[in-house]
Amino acid sequence: MFLYPTDFKTDFDKNLLEGVGWSMKSFTDHHDVAQQLKGKKPYTVTVIIDSLDWRFGNNKKYVIKSKHELSPLYNELLFKYFYDEFGTNPANEVYAGWLKKYHNSDETIKIKEMEPRYRRAILKRFKNHDKLFAPRTNTDRERIYNLPDPLNRIDWRNPYDNIFVWEENGKKLASRGGSGSSGGRERNSILIYGLLELDKTDSVMSYLFLYNKHNELLFGKSFPSLCIPRYDIGSNYPLSSKEDKKLRAGATFLSWDGFGKMEKVEIFKK
Repeated sequence: MFLYPTDFKTDFDKNLLEGVGWSMKSFTDHHDVAQQLKGKKPYTVTVIIDSLDWRFGNNKKYVIKSKHELSPLYNELLFKYFYDEFGTNPANEVYAGWLKKYHNSDETIKIKEMEPRYRRAILKRFKNHDKLFAPRTNTDRERIYNLPDPLNRIDWRNPYDNIFVWEENGKKLASRGGSGSSGGRERNSILIYGLLELDKTDSVMSYLFLYNKHNELLFGKSFPSLCIPRYDIGSNYPLSSKEDKKLRAGATFLSWDGFGKMEKVEIFKK
């Protein structure tokens, strides 16, 4: 089965994302997840994150722009010639030796080692010397994520977000997993394996969203049992292949064709 961007709609049950607080609970392993969340109505929320439409790159509604200084083109070319001559790993070793020799002074290395080697070739190659030595700036564009709590603490390194929600003492609590950090990948794996185990006896509902290139949160589909992205499961939390296969058996997974430009989502059983 496939879902396409046009299948995602703006209407969904807002209660899914309302009144959710962040849990401080830690789980020792995936068995602990299955035991502690049993009977607590756990469910998952997966948000696929598309890249922002390039046409919004200068729109203050969508991005925060900031400038930072770059070194002159001449300095950049010194390092390019240096790495071209030695190759990456040997060049790193050579430069480490220079740092030791010149007491970590990059400027001294530039004057005594790199310029004697490459300055003449660079000046000969580029006629516009003013451009070579002129200061430069670069513009960074940080995307503004207009998402409701608890989705608003997004990690821009993730092509998707997994939110794990359950009820405890009359409150809804959540934990997040993803691919952007080692801790996130470990937490993602522990929770998914634990819910895969729990799902075999107590169904864990799942919900799929898309945060599209126009910064719109759209709802795709609900699932009566666990359905999560196939990516990063097991990362930073190794299991035996036998246990991994056992937990995945009969489960439903999501896969999509490329990160940053979602064209379709495949829903399939293992």
